Amino acid sequence: MSASSHVVASPEATTGHHHHRLLVTLARHGRFAAAATLFTACCNTRALNSLLAALCSSPAFLRVAPSVLLRAAPHAAPDATTFRILTSALCRAQRPAAAVELLRCMPGLLLDPDERHCRAVLASLCRCAPARDALAFLDDMRRWGVSPSGPDHHAVVDALLREGLAAEAYGVVAKQMDADGVRPGILEFERVLRAFRENRSFDAVEEAFDEMLLRGLVPGARVYDVYVGALCDKGDLAGARRMLGCMERAGCPPGVTTFGVVVAGCVAAGDTDAAREVAREAARRGLRWDAPALVGVLRAGGHVARARPRPLLLDILRGGCAAELDAFAFDVLMGGTTPCNDDGEGQCRNARPELD
Repeated sequence: MSASSHVVASPEATTGHHHHRLLVTLARHGRFAAAATLFTACCNTRALNSLLAALCSSPAFLRVAPSVLLRAAPHAAPDATTFRILTSALCRAQRPAAAVELLRCMPGLLLDPDERHCRAVLASLCRCAPARDALAFLDDMRRWGVSPSGPDHHAVVDALLREGLAAEAYGVVAKQMDADGVRPGILEFERVLRAFRENRSFDAVEEAFDEMLLRGLVPGARVYDVYVGALCDKGDLAGARRMLGCMERAGCPPGVTTFGVVVAGCVAAGDTDAAREVAREAARRGLRWDAPALVGVLRAGGHVARARPRPLLLDILRGGCAAELDAFAFDVLMGGTTPCNDDGEGQCRNARPELD
């Protein structure tokens, strides 16, 4: 007997290996009927996954997968790889809801959905399914021991805000992120504030702004502009003017955009004296309303385009700015019909040309 010995595979193992290779080859070449026939002769989990992977590579054959699973059921139990193959194919086919239903079957088979798998399905839900489905899937993930991450929450918030579900998005930011150990930041609160303001949910704006302050988050000019604009939208001009002083004391002096939003809010409410007073205060600070600044005002103040009459608003801004405003450019900006490109000197290149 030699010093070295060789392990000889049993005939059954050799046959099974050859069957599996032949099954994979048939499936890769699209000969699914022959592969299915061979599958009945070597029915095991490895062969099942190979056949499913080949079937799911083509959307046209994805519908055959359930019948393959049923045929294999008495002999080959699906494993985590089986579910990953099927759910990945369903997500590629933009059917994430079906993928979720499959994942929910795994615990009953004593299988746990893995973290990477869950995040891939959640991403597909956020892209292709109703936003509330993605929100509900966060609870599934927690039950399976997968804690939603910051990017997971952000994707769900994005989906909710796209569908105008500001209250649900705020619930994720103010409650669920904390519960999952993720600290929301200024950006999340700013987006929710904007959504509440667009919905004219002014009480919700107040609640979200207060919640942000209670968490010790320091708002910047963009967040203040949203909040001040919401105060103007609901007619609380006194509150909007008080916020100008609050910004100063908080170390975030109001800029030309914030002053412009308040001026336009006063004009829209018919309080011309208040508008002129705010414009003069901006002038005392050396602020100017050139074309780029007006674009900022328009973006920050939803009520600005409603400020009537426009000549009055232009007159007030001219009286409180450090540079002349072009009337035509101003009207274009207010109407939102033509982009205004600043030439670097506060003038609009799209202004009405001089007539000969």
